[in-house]
Amino acid sequence: MGRAWAYDLPELALAVACSAEVHHLHWRGGRVRAPAHPDLDGELGLAALGGELPACVDAVALWRRAVADGGFLAEWCDHDLDDPVYRHHLQIAVNRLRNESVQDLLRSLPPRRAEAMGRFLLRFPQVWVDRAALGVVRRNRRSGPNDALAGAIRRAVQVRARSSFVRSLARWNRVVRPAALVRFECVVTPWDTPPHAAGVLNGTASWCRVGLSARWLVDVWGPGRAVDERGDLVLGHDAMTLRWEATADGRLAACVRPGRTGPDEHRPGPGSALP
Repeated sequence: MGRAWAYDLPELALAVACSAEVHHLHWRGGRVRAPAHPDLDGELGLAALGGELPACVDAVALWRRAVADGGFLAEWCDHDLDDPVYRHHLQIAVNRLRNESVQDLLRSLPPRRAEAMGRFLLRFPQVWVDRAALGVVRRNRRSGPNDALAGAIRRAVQVRARSSFVRSLARWNRVVRPAALVRFECVVTPWDTPPHAAGVLNGTASWCRVGLSARWLVDVWGPGRAVDERGDLVLGHDAMTLRWEATADGRLAACVRPGRTGPDEHRPGPGSALP
């Protein structure tokens, strides 16, 4: 599969104050480039010998380190990274770690890694961190499961699946409300396991249980396809959806059906806040 997944996602550009000018970083196809610095590796080599490190080059180096490390996933799972309050607290935590050796973030990581991952989260906006996270998830599959990342990836699937599920209930607000209180469980399965779902919409007795793999993050949530144009929750890269169909006793039961995805204008995917 390589980086083929990444070409489903639109290119990103990010302005960076660099060398008294405004340069731009570009993300495309899983790679980050700095057009104003055509010899990035050469500039990194000079910096290692004591030369000045331009801001663009430093940002690309930090990006590469974060994707190779993946330690930032534990923060990415549960936080809106563009929230000013969160970023303020994160900045304080990074400063304390750097200046006082007090580690208030990513405590499962050694201090130097935690500081680097914190700086990465501060340097890049949510949509860029989303792309990095998807790259980590895909790399983890390609290079073999990493137990240190497995828990964070599992948590990411569950959080984003729940958010997408709640949005998919918007068309059923006469049957169940508030949607956020519906009992929901997401079981994270091995990568190529077909998705499954079960559940009932029946007032306060409503519940839903789905089985999704980390592949759902890369193939469905990442490109913004978690909820299709009908408003159904998309369960698989082949557009399988969770439908609610009437039963003989008047309830609505969960059914897995083939479907068709389109642009998801209200997705909680890259760049959007988590509920």
